[in-house]
Amino acid sequence: MIVLIMVLTITSFAACSNNKQAAEDQEKATGIQEEAAEKPEEAEQISVKVAAPTGAPTLSMIRMFKEQPSFGDHVNIQYESVQSPDLMASRLLSGEVDIAVVPTNLAASLYHRGADFQLVASSVWGVLYMVGNEEIDQWEDLKGKDIHTLGRGLTPDIILRYVLSGNGIDPDQDVNLHYMGGATELAPAFTAGQIDLAVIPEPALTNILMNREDAVVLYNLQEEWSRLNEGYSSYPQASLIISRDLIDNQRAFVDAFLEEYESSIDWLFENRELAGEYSEELEVGMRKGAVVQGLERMNIEYQHASEAKPSIEAYIRVLLEAAPDTVGGKELDDNFYMEK
Repeated sequence: MIVLIMVLTITSFAACSNNKQAAEDQEKATGIQEEAAEKPEEAEQISVKVAAPTGAPTLSMIRMFKEQPSFGDHVNIQYESVQSPDLMASRLLSGEVDIAVVPTNLAASLYHRGADFQLVASSVWGVLYMVGNEEIDQWEDLKGKDIHTLGRGLTPDIILRYVLSGNGIDPDQDVNLHYMGGATELAPAFTAGQIDLAVIPEPALTNILMNREDAVVLYNLQEEWSRLNEGYSSYPQASLIISRDLIDNQRAFVDAFLEEYESSIDWLFENRELAGEYSEELEVGMRKGAVVQGLERMNIEYQHASEAKPSIEAYIRVLLEAAPDTVGGKELDDNFYMEK
């Protein structure tokens, strides 16, 4: 009997011990789960390369270039101003650049070549102006004159020819078009008096107006485009594209970046002096005076792809008819644009 009582006692004690241990184990497990729930999951580390051509595209994000706003400790961003369009294209195709402001026709061409990007917004709405050394009263007055320009077969040439034709001037018969290597060659030649009539982009135009007293802006080609294309304020010369990988897998960052980019553009017009200082300091091809005095003529305005799409399509149609190779030879589909 005594043995039986001892066995029962030991068995009861073991059961209690086991129950106590089980309770402690459960409490410990619950504590670990609660601790894990309280501890936030670490964000994935991402590295992003942002690039823009010199001129108005870089200016559109000059505050971001200089101040480098934070998108979180897990995001590392590098900014670069690129001079050569060919260099920009090769970097985009190779995946070296994740976000870029590029000529809209280049974005279309790269898309048709398989580049895995989407157009997210348009931000530069034309920077081309016809400048002369005396006033003219009408387009007819251009007949027989020499017009110096740049970009044979490219956007500046296509826009000029389109506007001339729309105003009754045959660009191959009524005027003599002369092509120079670029704005860095064209602007000094006009300033020196070697040329009396030219199509000049900003910011080079402002440098001319600052250095040649008799220079007169004859035509704003953006306004002429709008007049010939009723319902469109201008043509989207440059747009922001972002890699599909970022859009699909880092959408929170993409949305934050777009908000910052739009804010950076708004900031420009309230801080043009500081923007000019940033431009000089970063050596992105614009002097402070050109930024301060020429900002309005650079036509920098943020429009999300959903807003800009009709203007982009109208622009691409004109380029497709004039020079199919500049836009990849065919029209764009809806996958080209990022949905809002």
